[in-house]
Amino acid sequence: MPVPELASKVQVEPPAPKATRRKTLLPAVTNSAIAIIAFLITCIGLHAVLPFPEIDDGVSQKFRFFAAHKDEFDTLFIGSSRIYFQISPAIFDRVARESGLPTHSFNFGIGGMYLPESGYLLEQILKLKPRKLRWVFIEYDELQTKWSPENQTSRRALYWADWKRVSLLLRKFSDAGTAPIWLPNPAKLRDIMLRQKDEKNTCTLLTFYAGQLEKNYTNIARAADVPDYFLSRDTKKLRASYLGAASDGYVTRSHGMSPSQAEAYERGLAAAMAQDSTRSLSPYAGEAYRQCAEEVRNLGAAPIFLITPSTTQLNVAAETDGVPAVVMAFNDPRVYPALFRSSVRRDEQHLTKSGSEEFTRIVAANFVDLARAGQIK
Repeated sequence: MPVPELASKVQVEPPAPKATRRKTLLPAVTNSAIAIIAFLITCIGLHAVLPFPEIDDGVSQKFRFFAAHKDEFDTLFIGSSRIYFQISPAIFDRVARESGLPTHSFNFGIGGMYLPESGYLLEQILKLKPRKLRWVFIEYDELQTKWSPENQTSRRALYWADWKRVSLLLRKFSDAGTAPIWLPNPAKLRDIMLRQKDEKNTCTLLTFYAGQLEKNYTNIARAADVPDYFLSRDTKKLRASYLGAASDGYVTRSHGMSPSQAEAYERGLAAAMAQDSTRSLSPYAGEAYRQCAEEVRNLGAAPIFLITPSTTQLNVAAETDGVPAVVMAFNDPRVYPALFRSSVRRDEQHLTKSGSEEFTRIVAANFVDLARAGQIK
């Protein structure tokens, strides 16, 4: 009698030929590539059409106001608080008008705004195509590479992080130069990777800015900007706090220094003046200013670089060779002693209201002289 089989036979499939595996892999890779490209195109498209983001510290308020009145102004000042609190458009326009060169100016200074943020914001302003714009004053200082830890998560540290700005920072970190071909310094890269010498925090900064670039182009936290654009309105009180009483972008700061602060300031100023050295801006700052000047000229306006009367800028060289525009420098206490007296100072970097008014008058007078001499082009 035959014994029945207790276990069923297991059918074992032979391995698929290599050609079949390749045919299966190729569509998967192709579909993944298509998905990635579609995602990138969608991100870039959204980035292009989304409204200007809601940024703190008066950036959005000033941008919206200027966009609404862009064809009223022919002169623009852009920079940090050393522009924001120290250039009065009303005084500048009055001095220029009385000298036979009428202007209508706007102060687009923002507290803590330096390159590369100022370069990005200037580009967005110029994209509005203000028809009457003739002169653009740009604060002249080094390309800043660091954000304080408490501000690194703010939108102020994100909205400007496009490829043009971040690539320039990466070049500066790696000492790659400004030529079209990137040639990072091998010794610099070694020090960055090993966190040697002065590069202990550079790797962290490189990671931070690469992350900012990614977040910016993938439109992180941008969803709320659409309803804000259509629904929110600046209150008169909020607008005045950033635009000033005359809605020209200038906000006054009156308080001066205490006697002890004035004494410390005088000592610091004397020590700084005793140093006879000067420093030129890095080639990376020079490249950023070249880009700014080119964009201003493409609109038919003339760029002017402005060095403010700050003791932290005493040794900044007001170079003329290789600089893409005229430089108006007010950082020499020997030439402009009235701007460096402790009685007109709030601190090392800022003037009081009376000092700012005097500074504005001097800037306007120098501007008229240069314009008449044909040196502003």
